[in-house]
Amino acid sequence: MTNIATTGIKRVVRDEELRRGDVIGVHRFNGLYDHYGIYTGNGEVIHYADPSGDFGTNIVVHRTTLKKFKEDAKYLFVVNFDKLCIRKQFRLGDIMTPYGVNVVKLLTTLFENLRRHIASPEETVQRAESRLGERRYNLATNNCEHFAIWCKTGVSESSQVDEIMTMLRNAKF
Repeated sequence: MTNIATTGIKRVVRDEELRRGDVIGVHRFNGLYDHYGIYTGNGEVIHYADPSGDFGTNIVVHRTTLKKFKEDAKYLFVVNFDKLCIRKQFRLGDIMTPYGVNVVKLLTTLFENLRRHIASPEETVQRAESRLGERRYNLATNNCEHFAIWCKTGVSESSQVDEIMTMLRNAKF
């Protein structure tokens, strides 16, 4: 799985560099975690958070100002999807077995190639707006990163969750 949080990130020095439909993020608590949202233009962001901060008892997809989204973050980053939508190359030998085609590998490769549709800025913002008011936040399966990446790609994923799961799988207790 592509690690979106560490691939293709561009630091933004000025807010004026943001474009409508960008997946933006900020580092929180000295990089303990990243918070994501969709820039909708005119200094506004749609994100999954409590209106009083990232976490709380009222976590909802809502619109806020860029200033409030940034809080005390030193800078914003924009996920650069141009680098992430490169289709995987594969050779026929990669999907062949001595008995014929490995259907699982073929379907996995096709799925990986198809799932990387990058939505236009308008479609990205429309997807974000379609979920305004949603209250189904789940840190592991439906967090701010899942939301923002889904708005841009149609695939709900969180590299932060993936990294934690990998660490837990590799941990020796």
